[in-house]
Amino acid sequence: MYKREIKKAPKKIIQNGRPIFGTFDSLPDSLDIHGVRAPFIGIPLPPVFTRLRIRSRMIYTFTIGDYLGSIDIFDNKIVNMAEVSLWNKKNNCKYVYRIFLGLRLHLIPKKLEKAVCVSTAKMRYIRIGWNHTQDRISVKFKVRGDSIRPSVELALGGKFSNPVSCECFSVKPAPTMRRCSASWYSFAPISGRMSLTLKNGDLLESFPENKGFGFLFENRSYYKFITKGENLTACGEIDGKQIGFRLSTTSLDAVDQDTYNDNVIFADGKMTTLPPVDITHYLGLAQSWVIQDVESMIDLTFTPKNIISRSVNLIAINSTYYTVFGTIDGIILDSEGNKIVLKDFPGIAKRSKLRL
Repeated sequence: MYKREIKKAPKKIIQNGRPIFGTFDSLPDSLDIHGVRAPFIGIPLPPVFTRLRIRSRMIYTFTIGDYLGSIDIFDNKIVNMAEVSLWNKKNNCKYVYRIFLGLRLHLIPKKLEKAVCVSTAKMRYIRIGWNHTQDRISVKFKVRGDSIRPSVELALGGKFSNPVSCECFSVKPAPTMRRCSASWYSFAPISGRMSLTLKNGDLLESFPENKGFGFLFENRSYYKFITKGENLTACGEIDGKQIGFRLSTTSLDAVDQDTYNDNVIFADGKMTTLPPVDITHYLGLAQSWVIQDVESMIDLTFTPKNIISRSVNLIAINSTYYTVFGTIDGIILDSEGNKIVLKDFPGIAKRSKLRL
């Protein structure tokens, strides 16, 4: 059965101009990948140029009440953007709220012990914060709706010390050993409230003090000029197990994917590293996606239910991004060989292509 070495994280990811690669069950001081020596074509360019190729993103996936949601924050240094997307699993309705934030060089924080990421754009407030010393992670957003979309207010909180909570950190080549991609994962049960209000002030739905699950993913990478990828994220409870996982394949994947990849599943507070996967959808994004590996640990089918698409076309930027809500069926094996059987399990698939 596939296994990937798990180590203790170093204090700094970059040491003497070289990344420290691996999968870690603890966190470094910060998610900072500045200082890699000659990351592009082996030429020692001035740091001001290499820093411009570093991109950051933060994605918080959560379930509460009848809703599966995602908060996506992109820090591309030129065009920064945040997006809140919600999907009602019962009636298949979706709501999307996008915010273009303009030029902000420090939108997504690097500190992992204690930090906060805030967007205070008019009518679109988003806040994701964490503090390991105080043992909490909190998520809030308040977005104003219109004649089509309701206004939404949400407040969630979780604890890192919960027996089911789990974290890990990964640093992999991207795709060569000259460059790196660093990711932080945090899964935790959450509790909180959410309300949806129509434009006339009538309450559409309300989930007071409901329980759910949250999966935080933060990444910082040296991007190529054209980068594309696909991933599948899900969190929830099935057959008494509380699980969260993320499976991905991107053009930044390491050449040696068996040794270096980001795929992982958390189940009842235990982490299982997973092998590289193939994600295929031969009949298009709206038809079934198949996610498999060569180790027979992952055999999943993702059935799309609702698709959100967006594109950004500026002078030097071209990007397309799809968020697909749906259900997952299939099997994942944990590190002990136990089967985690998924049936109609809600999840979010994403496909992206960025030219910058």
